[in-house]
Amino acid sequence: MNYQAYIEKFRPSRIKKAIVAEITAANNSNSVIAFSLALGAFIAFSPTWGFQTALALSLAVLLRLNKVLVLVTVNISSIPPLIPLILIAGYQTGAFVLTGQFQTEVPDLMNLKTLGENYLQFALGSLIVASIVGSLFYAVIFLLLKKFR
Repeated sequence: MNYQAYIEKFRPSRIKKAIVAEITAANNSNSVIAFSLALGAFIAFSPTWGFQTALALSLAVLLRLNKVLVLVTVNISSIPPLIPLILIAGYQTGAFVLTGQFQTEVPDLMNLKTLGENYLQFALGSLIVASIVGSLFYAVIFLLLKKFR
């Protein structure tokens, strides 16, 4: 088997072309495309780790959204450098909402015991961050589609 040819299919430029082709060729309205991408981003930043893909696909089917676009954006949270940033953003936002200030020391959130002890703060903050990111995704994508599509 020629692994080089197989790996060649997954170059970032080819993936970008596939995503752009899915957006431009979709038979959906601009608002459905924007909402599909926004829902994926919301779920990616929400505290639903472990079943994000199943939740995203279920909601996409239920709401009649573009399933491919939802799945593309829900996987943002699977990019390794973003995982700690997503955790810290949720934790710090939750700290600010609950106490009125950011915490100077962030515990090891990659440890499940520590995350469990601070879950309320993390979950609340993650839902707020997810709402902001989802709203921004919708607004930016909708405006871009309105202008260029």
